Amino acid sequence: MNFMRNIKYTILFVLILTSCSTSRNSLRNTMIGGLSGTEYMEKVIEWTPARENLTARAAIELNTGSSTPFSVNANMRIRRGEIIRISVAPFLGIEVARIDITPQKILAVDRMNKRYVELGFSEISSLLNTELDFNILQSLILNEIFLPGKEKLSLSDAEKFSLTPSDNRAQLQVKGTKRIGYSFFTSATDGHLEETVISLNSLPYSLHCQYDDFIMLGNDVFPQNIEMFSEGTDKRYSLKMKLSRIGEDSNWDVGTELSSKYRKMSFQELLKLFIKQ
Repeated sequence: MNFMRNIKYTILFVLILTSCSTSRNSLRNTMIGGLSGTEYMEKVIEWTPARENLTARAAIELNTGSSTPFSVNANMRIRRGEIIRISVAPFLGIEVARIDITPQKILAVDRMNKRYVELGFSEISSLLNTELDFNILQSLILNEIFLPGKEKLSLSDAEKFSLTPSDNRAQLQVKGTKRIGYSFFTSATDGHLEETVISLNSLPYSLHCQYDDFIMLGNDVFPQNIEMFSEGTDKRYSLKMKLSRIGEDSNWDVGTELSSKYRKMSFQELLKLFIKQ
């Protein structure tokens, strides 16, 4: 009995090793930009900057399928792992609206009318029937590849992606996801991320995030144009951001204080305002 049990464990161990070896060989046998798949993946991860702060002036255009897109100029600030802030201040630098996105919630403040909407990520996920994650949204804006549920990548994460040549780009796909697929298209020559695609497996719906017009920022590059758009939906929804004055300033406060004069709105009230328009 012990002998048979040892044989089973040995077979299981060999299968595990073979599986890992197959994964490694798959990367080794793929060539991208003169590098083996393993070398290319490790370089992409190594070259992906984990910026702690990002600041920029953003010309934002939101298209919800109507004839007239909504446009606004805003200040964008990001502090890794803490907050993504969009601040609208068109009149002499006086803020009229603010959106704070944190790992726990989304807070939208209308300073002109003294009202706000506050929603937890769990509530938003329930409303949209999908899983939303602060780190994923942060990575989309910061032009980073990512693994769901992980804050930062390490070189050992290279084996968690499959790698396929795609014209003058490489397609990196997260392995082992069941409901949602994550693909990243990087330049074959310099490894910079040019497009992220998040899709629902077995369904035609997907979110694309494309990057272009890169400039130097510190020791690396960063895109001045970011466009997110939907595919497979009845209407094509899109969000375009044209960035300027891009920097990495850390001298700003992440807190938002609201006085008792502000009235909390429900999500349904907010939807009615958009429907009326």
